[in-house]
Amino acid sequence: MDEKALDIFSAARARRDVGRIREALAEVKAGDVARVIVRSPRYGLYALEGTVRIGVGGQPLVGDVILATSAEIQRIDLGIEAPQPALEADVVDPSTLPHGTPVRVTFVTPTHQTFALTGPITAGNDRFLLVGSWIVADDRAIAPRVQSIERLDDVDLHEVNVPPLRSVLADADA
Repeated sequence: MDEKALDIFSAARARRDVGRIREALAEVKAGDVARVIVRSPRYGLYALEGTVRIGVGGQPLVGDVILATSAEIQRIDLGIEAPQPALEADVVDPSTLPHGTPVRVTFVTPTHQTFALTGPITAGNDRFLLVGSWIVADDRAIAPRVQSIERLDDVDLHEVNVPPLRSVLADADA
């Protein structure tokens, strides 16, 4: 992820450009590489980069995010470079990643191929560390589909972009 794109994590909330999102949705097709910026009350602000595929209902997806004008989607960028694992990055011990640590995690799955998530690590009342809704570590064990974890020490996450500690989903809905 380039420096300009990383700046979004240091800034307070920006206004969504729904027109630009609609333009991207009109152009996107299966096989494109896209970056989706998502703001979630549960997972904070994060970016998901990967290959667009078409879901069962005909909607384009990147990873587990349906590309649409939903309120959580802040921006969609097309024509970016395909994400690659940061193989030169140091091996990260998950216990050294407290809640809110900015990271870039690359995953490889048969369905989603190679994709990357950039944003704050989230922790909660469980043993999992996540970026977005993707498990990065289970206790001290790195998740099996994780190819690399890169700590982004040069990114100063703005406090509004880091969610509170995750609660149990039933508690979050109350």
